[in-house]
Amino acid sequence: MTLLTSFALKAETDFALESGDQFTATLLSEYGQISNFLNQGSDEESTGYIKIEPSVFIQTQLSRHLIQLATKVSHYQFSHFSEDDHNNLLFKPSYFFKLDHNKTLFADIKLQESYEYRGTGLSLGNAESITSGDDKKSLAANIGYLYGQIDSVAKLKLSIGQEDFRYKTRRAENKALDRVDQSVAASFDYLLSGKTYFAADLAYTQSNFQNNSPLNKDIYAVLVGMKWQSTAITQLQALIGYQRLTFEETLFASDTRFKWRVDINWQPTNFMQMNINTQRNYETTNRIVDSYRVVDSTNLQLTHQLTDYFQTSAVVGYRQEKVVYLEQTINEDYLYSEVRLNYQRNDWLTVFAGFTFKELTASDDRLNNQGNSLSLGFNVNI
Repeated sequence: MTLLTSFALKAETDFALESGDQFTATLLSEYGQISNFLNQGSDEESTGYIKIEPSVFIQTQLSRHLIQLATKVSHYQFSHFSEDDHNNLLFKPSYFFKLDHNKTLFADIKLQESYEYRGTGLSLGNAESITSGDDKKSLAANIGYLYGQIDSVAKLKLSIGQEDFRYKTRRAENKALDRVDQSVAASFDYLLSGKTYFAADLAYTQSNFQNNSPLNKDIYAVLVGMKWQSTAITQLQALIGYQRLTFEETLFASDTRFKWRVDINWQPTNFMQMNINTQRNYETTNRIVDSYRVVDSTNLQLTHQLTDYFQTSAVVGYRQEKVVYLEQTINEDYLYSEVRLNYQRNDWLTVFAGFTFKELTASDDRLNNQGNSLSLGFNVNI
């Protein structure tokens, strides 16, 4: 389960590429204690853990060609649950070709391997039914076209992509969730006046489940609204619209719902920043039993620079999932919060300490659980 989303405004991240050669290498090391490792409602079991995470970002520019490579490996070891030791992997090469000063072609590939902890996802409410968590793998590829620059009167992004997803473990039962998603998306911004943009987003996704065709579906989404970048202090986008979910077979009835996305970046001083994101989406089933999900998520992040060396941050995420089964609908509400203190000793070394709390409250009481964790670590940048 992912509660947090990126807080950077879409118009900035799509059109604000930095040119030139870059190289960044990071090593994160973290030690901590988890209070409820199996995400159980009772008989909680705790464990210590160690996390080691090296990452590298490389960018090189050759005339009108820009090539990027981002890679990260996260290694986890647990003192009382060694069977859950695992590695997560992210590998993402990207390519940009500038046709003109305001026209760019792009392509990227993203390979991601991640771990689904016991008591979440497929084993939610039944952690002891399996001896270790599930490994997941996804491979996505996208190509597209950008028109405009960050301060252009008109900006356009077109993209098409495909993602292959599968569980690598317990294949006999988990193969029912193997799927291929094919997507098309378009976003358009037009300057109305000053720093106010009219914005429109269109998206279509077709999901094909290779071993469970009744779940094959199409998702259509339309959002329209406004984007404001009034000053360096405040940036806002608010879009509302419509989304529709249809199934290839008559397993589920079609579903149509109101959709929204709101992002706010506010920096009232040089020492404080606040980011808010809220949105609604359809999401694919993460259960063996046939289902789909309607997800409303809201995230708040606050950062405050106390001194030249110390920074505090707080994150709160709230996620409401409506899980629609053939015969019933279950509500699941996820709460996540984190408080963190960073001490930046110098340009290359940061030491941090953090506390997190998470809670699940569901209409099925057997799924309810909560837990917290403490962490201490350091981050080295090269």
